Amino acid sequence: MVKIRVLQACNQLGIGGTEKTLQTFSKYLDRSRFEVFACGLLAGGPRVAELEKLGVQVIVQPEDLDALSRDLKIDIYHVYRAGDYEPGTLPRKRNGTPKIVETNVFNAIDHAENYLIDAHVFFSEWSRLDYLSKYCRFPGKRYEVLYGPIDFDEFRPVRREFSWTIGRCSRADDQKWHRVCVDMLPKIWKKVPQMRCRFRGATVRVKARLRELGIEDRVELSEPAVNVADFYAGLDVYTHGARVGEGYGVVIAEAMASRLPVVTIATPQRKKCNAQAEVVEHNVTGFVCRFTWQYADAVIELLENHALRERFAEQGYEKARGQFAAAQLTRNLEALYTELMDMGNV
Repeated sequence: MVKIRVLQACNQLGIGGTEKTLQTFSKYLDRSRFEVFACGLLAGGPRVAELEKLGVQVIVQPEDLDALSRDLKIDIYHVYRAGDYEPGTLPRKRNGTPKIVETNVFNAIDHAENYLIDAHVFFSEWSRLDYLSKYCRFPGKRYEVLYGPIDFDEFRPVRREFSWTIGRCSRADDQKWHRVCVDMLPKIWKKVPQMRCRFRGATVRVKARLRELGIEDRVELSEPAVNVADFYAGLDVYTHGARVGEGYGVVIAEAMASRLPVVTIATPQRKKCNAQAEVVEHNVTGFVCRFTWQYADAVIELLENHALRERFAEQGYEKARGQFAAAQLTRNLEALYTELMDMGNV
């Protein structure tokens, strides 16, 4: 059986959620049907080694994407990018191939090369609807929703002893840190003095704010890392907030897969991304706060209410299993790839 040759690409292969999505799909794609390659268009990063452990050939900074696509005989080119025009990120087609799939991270449109893209994939329904409301549909193109896959092999069940611990993790990017995640801490400690807090990936600005509030010694800080399961296992409540919102939020889904209730903040203002309010169901898998003044009270309630915390945690886990599991999402991606190949050169 001739395999479909797939090249998954993004600008760099760092620790972010987009790059993790690429890695997880590379792991779960059926190797009896697909030959999988990965590419860091501008740079490598820690996911290069993780991909190579999976037996995936990785190419970093290719001199000529068109030549690479031809040399590897690529059938499907799947790029993860912001959505707008990025020179050199799409190969030229020859006789209709490769078919081009774009995972559109920030709901932008490539006015220069949109015609090359066969299928647009979005991390959430919120993102897809936002894109279509701004740009409408173009004939002959696919517009699909495919959540970031969660590898449940990574998030094994753990026996968690309650320790009054909250925390969050992300890459060290100020866009990923809403100020409320720090500013809520003094209020919580006033009501729950035994609370512990852990931050992974705190930025220079976040650390400066901790010093301003006089609480830098009370927060456990650690650097971003590829492996995150142990970090989630050490928490009781996951606290999330991104300045610009989320087009999905891999860390939220991972927290839910780790049986953690989530507190997040909605960001509908100024047309920010707001898919965190889709991933977290308010009062079902956690709390979606509309205003910053609600945030600390939501965290306090989860710390003090054991039954509520356990119910949100279990319901979050069930949602993650049902909607974000890598095995099922990869089958959906494989179906998209196969359908594009069946379209031929039309």
